[in-house]
Amino acid sequence: MTSFWKSFFASLLAVLVGSGLFLLLSLVVLTGMLVMMGGSGGRRVSSVKPHSVLRIDLSQPLVERATGNALDLFDYDELGFREQITLYDAVALVERAATDPRIEGIYLQVPMAVPMGISALYELREALAEFREQSGKFVVSYADVYSQGGYYLASVGDQVWLNPQGGVAWQGMASNTVFYKGLFDKLGVRAELVRHGRFKGAGEPFVRESLSDENREQIGSMVGSVWDFVVDEVARCREVEADSLLRYAERLSVATPWDAVRLGLVDSLCYRDRVVEELASLCGGTPAEEGEPRLVDLGEYRSATTGRDKRQKNLSGGDRGEVAVVYADGDIVDTGDSREEIVGNALAATLREVRKDDDVQAVVLRVNSPGGSALAAEIVWREVWLTQQTKPVIVSMGGYAASGGYYIACGADYVVATPTTLTGSIGVFGLTFDVGEGAREHLGLTTDVVRTGPSADMGNLFRPMTAAERLYMQNGVDSVYARFLEVVAQGRSLEPDSVDRLAGGRVWTGRQAVENGLADGLGTLQGAVRIAAEAAGLESDTYTVRRYPEPEQPSFFSVMGSLSAEAAARVLGPGPGVRGDGLEALGNEARNVRRRIMNRGIRAEMPCRVEIEH
Repeated sequence: MTSFWKSFFASLLAVLVGSGLFLLLSLVVLTGMLVMMGGSGGRRVSSVKPHSVLRIDLSQPLVERATGNALDLFDYDELGFREQITLYDAVALVERAATDPRIEGIYLQVPMAVPMGISALYELREALAEFREQSGKFVVSYADVYSQGGYYLASVGDQVWLNPQGGVAWQGMASNTVFYKGLFDKLGVRAELVRHGRFKGAGEPFVRESLSDENREQIGSMVGSVWDFVVDEVARCREVEADSLLRYAERLSVATPWDAVRLGLVDSLCYRDRVVEELASLCGGTPAEEGEPRLVDLGEYRSATTGRDKRQKNLSGGDRGEVAVVYADGDIVDTGDSREEIVGNALAATLREVRKDDDVQAVVLRVNSPGGSALAAEIVWREVWLTQQTKPVIVSMGGYAASGGYYIACGADYVVATPTTLTGSIGVFGLTFDVGEGAREHLGLTTDVVRTGPSADMGNLFRPMTAAERLYMQNGVDSVYARFLEVVAQGRSLEPDSVDRLAGGRVWTGRQAVENGLADGLGTLQGAVRIAAEAAGLESDTYTVRRYPEPEQPSFFSVMGSLSAEAAARVLGPGPGVRGDGLEALGNEARNVRRRIMNRGIRAEMPCRVEIEH
């Protein structure tokens, strides 16, 4: 009986504690959602005072688009909601600060790891360079440790400050590819790749143990192009020879903070408490209360200013027109969550909506995708092409606009890429898996099938493809590839033979794409908006910018429906002796393999994702 009551009270206590925790989290979520729905999603300020400094804290990522998903914003460590600011918002706020007499300058607070890709950093960096040039105001940065991405961004400023015990990462770029064939051999799983395009390396990790010569060539070209661009930009801003910077990276010359100062990468070494004093000095020696400068974060500045989604109002009091920015962000899929991926029919419906809206005078399609389903890409391309028949359509490429991501861009009038965009990859592949041997040898699982014909169960994971089925798949891949060439040739006004020479699955950087005719120019999302407005005949600074799809406001019950399990995992942690980072990386690889196995149709997807080392 004593044992029974011990178990009973222990269970009761667990229920009460769990219920209390859930109730507490519910109240936090409800409070946070009320703040989010009420405006900025964070601390509000009524006004910006004179002699203020706009602080950009890069530890919070500038997202490509607002998702409207409260769970994405919930901070499980702080039990509150983070501010969600898009890259577009951040650049617009920097532009606004340039003409705001209350803002003295910009302070970049750079974390050890910047949660942004190199192309996003390029767009923010361009805005900061324009801010300095037009306003004459200062841009300074501070970090305990600069990653290469963080330093690339910070180098645009007047002053680069570093912790005396910190460092600057400067060793070059690399792309690492994980191969699964050895694992599959041990598990008794066989992958079969059918492709068109000798550079189409997306399926290679499943059938090879190392890079093919063609894949190594194209990845080397991409990495080299991005690295050369970064070096040239740093050299120009820091007034250091590009050859010297290349030599520093090869020899690992930037080993200490003093090396960074001596070689001209950093201006001075100081601790964080000295930063506020330096900022006060830059503001003309007019600090706020307690001897500190007035630091205004991006979210606070946004909440204290107006016209968040407008360029400017027409002097007559009305708007001359609207430019719609339509986001195509994520993998291209036939079905899925449109907040996380590009669902073909869902994005097509959005494009149809803006095409039929008479208030929309021009469209900017923001593509940030490595590709995916060839069918979904065709569905989106058709709507882009139809929209382009009635109003200007400009494509703005983010970090990736490759394979299927490039496919959907080809229906536009004009294509703008960043210098470091990865694009092209005009090629197609199909990938199948046979798990029969592994299931039998390791799990004791066997199957039997009754069919009306030899290929009635084609795609069965428990047997290999037949020769006829392999030919059938190859014909499908070749057909989609021919259509891909046709779409590119039509959209880019090129001969099919010329496209084929640029295709074969090869990936190009934005700079290379402009040189070979796959893109029209280099620039940012804001630049693409200006091009679209001009193409529509809209006068400068008199049009409204509206973004699609608009994020949905999360409901309390929709959030709570999925919060409890997630909260428990985040609050309680992975357990003693478990390293979350390693398991997370392993989990990402496992999800990638699962996604490949499940998505066995014909794919238009790039072979790798190259990012600057952070």
